Amino acid sequence: MKKKTKFNADELYKLVEKLRKEPKDTSRNKGYFNFSNTLTMKALRIHRHLRALERDILDQSQSNTMEDPVSLELDPGSKRIIISIHNDEIHCRRVAYLSNREFSFLRKNPKIENILKKCPAWKDVA
Repeated sequence: MKKKTKFNADELYKLVEKLRKEPKDTSRNKGYFNFSNTLTMKALRIHRHLRALERDILDQSQSNTMEDPVSLELDPGSKRIIISIHNDEIHCRRVAYLSNREFSFLRKNPKIENILKKCPAWKDVA
């Protein structure tokens, strides 16, 4: 059984912030030495998750016929932010649970923040 490693949240999110500010080729094969550390791998996973969410939010807000393709809510138990992205084309919904820090990284993109501000639960979450 794999032993769980405890991460310092500040170190983790500093790495995520650096990845988001300086997007480079994050191919595992090209820079294997960078990704042998579990902390770095977790930061890379968070960065890629946020990048994919940004792409989905922008795609659905432009192409979706629904009035509110993106919705927000706050999970009262875990205090995590829930983002739902509705896709009419294939009749599905993507749901992502984000921490406050991950949500703040997502909000740094002005286009994403404008879309999220239109959500009714914006005041509860932000």
